[in-house]
Amino acid sequence: MHPEFTHLMARERIASFHRDAAQYRRQRLASVRPPQSVRAAIELRLSACRDELERLAALSERRVRDGDWIVADVDGVPVAAVSIEDGTTVYDPFKSTSQAVSLLQLRRKQVLAAA
Repeated sequence: MHPEFTHLMARERIASFHRDAAQYRRQRLASVRPPQSVRAAIELRLSACRDELERLAALSERRVRDGDWIVADVDGVPVAAVSIEDGTTVYDPFKSTSQAVSLLQLRRKQVLAAA
């Protein structure tokens, strides 16, 4: 092959790579969504329903003891609970509950300090 022809083919191939890369970047940017604000309301309350504690205990593979529990509801759905007496936690492992559990433990300390 002639050197000029090889050079033209290489330049065309490089230009093709640049076009493909630009198209990929445009598609990638179009698929990225801006982060959505969190609109979950966390409500801490004393549990009055044994069924919700049993459900959380089954999900986290723990046993529920008798006594008072503080429950974290996210948008009206119980996602975590902590026992006031011994600090045992039960939670829904399929949801992000680490912050709710931290809030529950803090609230438990406040309740114990006030008692």
